[in-house]
Amino acid sequence: MSPKNSSSPDPIEQAFKLGEHWVPGIWRYMLPAALTDITMPQERRATCLDCPRAKFEGWRPDYRCCTYHPRVPNFLLGLALSDAKSEPIVKRLIKDGFLLPEGMVSSPNQWAHYLSDTAEDRFGRSLKVLCPFLEQKSGMCNLYAFRNSVCSTFFCLHDNGDKGERFWSSLQTVAQQVEMALGQWALQQLGFDVKAYMKRLDSLAKKVERASDPETGAWTPAALKVIWGKFYGRELELLRGCADLVRKHRDELWQISNTIDIQEPIKFDRAAVKVVPRKYRSEIDAEYFETGDTSPPRDIWRGFKTLAKNLWALPTGSLVFSPRARILPNPQDDDQGKAFSSCTHMVEFRSRRDAKEFEWREYIPTDKAMGLLWFSRKRKISDELIERLSGMIKQDAKQFISEWTGKKVLISASLSAVTSKSVKNEIKKRVKKNDD
Repeated sequence: MSPKNSSSPDPIEQAFKLGEHWVPGIWRYMLPAALTDITMPQERRATCLDCPRAKFEGWRPDYRCCTYHPRVPNFLLGLALSDAKSEPIVKRLIKDGFLLPEGMVSSPNQWAHYLSDTAEDRFGRSLKVLCPFLEQKSGMCNLYAFRNSVCSTFFCLHDNGDKGERFWSSLQTVAQQVEMALGQWALQQLGFDVKAYMKRLDSLAKKVERASDPETGAWTPAALKVIWGKFYGRELELLRGCADLVRKHRDELWQISNTIDIQEPIKFDRAAVKVVPRKYRSEIDAEYFETGDTSPPRDIWRGFKTLAKNLWALPTGSLVFSPRARILPNPQDDDQGKAFSSCTHMVEFRSRRDAKEFEWREYIPTDKAMGLLWFSRKRKISDELIERLSGMIKQDAKQFISEWTGKKVLISASLSAVTSKSVKNEIKKRVKKNDD
């Protein structure tokens, strides 16, 4: 949305491109250098400033997926204080009672608001859960170069289907673990006792309903005095101190993050459930109640590397067009069809072969349609196939196969011996000259 922060020459404060996507500058240092060697999914359909969900599914055109309270670690907020646009927002969040020593962390009532939105299908439509860093008129993020792991890895649509979603989710988990570890490490380095801080939070468990405002979600002044301890009134000093530490130790951040045992206020977190109306408690993830040691980032990183490798690995054997999918001409008879008028065809995918309603739809140009229709006969994966397919489509053939197998439109021939009549008829009309 806002590709860089031009006010500072320090790379740690400059967003940079990872594949086709801008990520916070600190990722250069807090994650393994090998991340830049990994091929990232392009996610061409997740166009934020021309949001497809807002255009066709009723999301707010101003906030879109930013109907969310991001958890932003203290050191990123400290870095943001060097930026002219984000500085006043951080200061206002302190004044209004939305920041803790670890950074921007949802209060019990903010959490309850979010759960009620998810239960009522209001994500993307919320009137209450809104990111304070989004500039409503322009749609730009005023924290772009200092975003958290979730905002940096979220896409509302995935070119590679479930495989792509798992890829980004795993990367998000790695980055989030690093963020939490570095946030607590920085506090400890500045003389802020993290264990005592967790005990102070837990001390609020018995009166958790009084810890935050039911309407705004802000932490109450009484709770903030307990939580911040001797640093109450010195919030800016602490945030800047955390930022200075990550600047100074930038070349050691990955190693440091793997030495920190992340601590949590277990009693307080469990008590926070009391604030959630009973009818929305089913939205709470079971993992929320799990306690115990968290995995160090290096362990999660190993799993992410496996997902990244598998994302682009060519399948073995033969592939065929799924009987659950259909390729149809784009009739351009509704707003979405007209918006994609340059795409001659659309793929409709069903939850089962004989389902009347499609599960999802995607518009594609002629060359992609021809490439998919070529698989109405089973095709054995080989160098020759890759070469021929590359001649049909305006895309790397390996990535094309990865994307459509990820969306289960192309499947192992052993899983399907039948192809729908509509596909067979289409193949006769359009792909005869390319077929054997």
